[in-house]
Amino acid sequence: MKQLLIYDRPRPLNRVAHRSLRLTTGPATYAFSRTVNSVPLVVAEFARAGLDYPIVFAGAAGQEQPAVLLGLHGADNLFVDDGGHWAADAYVPAFIRRYPFVLAEGDGGEDFTVCVDEGYAGLGTEAGEPLFNDDGSDSDVLAHAVRFLSDFQAALRDTLAFTERLRDLDLLETRTLQVQPAQGAATALDGFKVVAADRLAALKGSAVAAMHGNGDLALVHAHVQSLQNVQRLSARLDRRRVATAVN
Repeated sequence: MKQLLIYDRPRPLNRVAHRSLRLTTGPATYAFSRTVNSVPLVVAEFARAGLDYPIVFAGAAGQEQPAVLLGLHGADNLFVDDGGHWAADAYVPAFIRRYPFVLAEGDGGEDFTVCVDEGYAGLGTEAGEPLFNDDGSDSDVLAHAVRFLSDFQAALRDTLAFTERLRDLDLLETRTLQVQPAQGAATALDGFKVVAADRLAALKGSAVAAMHGNGDLALVHAHVQSLQNVQRLSARLDRRRVATAVN
């Protein structure tokens, strides 16, 4: 079973064991995410990701975090084709772009270890860009990946704080979204939460002012607006079914 949604065999990156490791990148490198229908999202991505995907809040009560829906059924990402290409017109979430690297949190919660998924098909010792220079130092490719991981971790802390404030204001409610395909009966999407419009409207002036001042209100509006993309997911599924039938 995969760990962390898309990681098969995450291992701490080691300058000795992984000295000869190389990374191959290209337009057809997203096959690893073909079977995930949602991934976590950080607040820095809301404005852009909300143009393409529904943004919801997933997780157990008290632990909800933002996520984008990539498909309408389990193990089906509608934005990755059979060749491993991500849809050219759609934003690629940072959770996906940081792969095959990830940070593992230490016991104290302060120290992090850079890990790499040894199961990623784009890793090898023959082709691609090296992760380490001849002297054992980080290559430009690895240095860029580490900076990206660091930025993602900082954005994740902001995201955790944002969702905690939403919970403190009791703004999240369980919601079921109806999806109407071009043919056949409507289906329901559930198992997540959204910001309740009536609870948001009932907030007093000071609370609204605080949300406006810290940027939370803009994030909430981006989230609410993004829910219109559920029907776009349905349309994308319809197009895939038509293409499959033709082929």
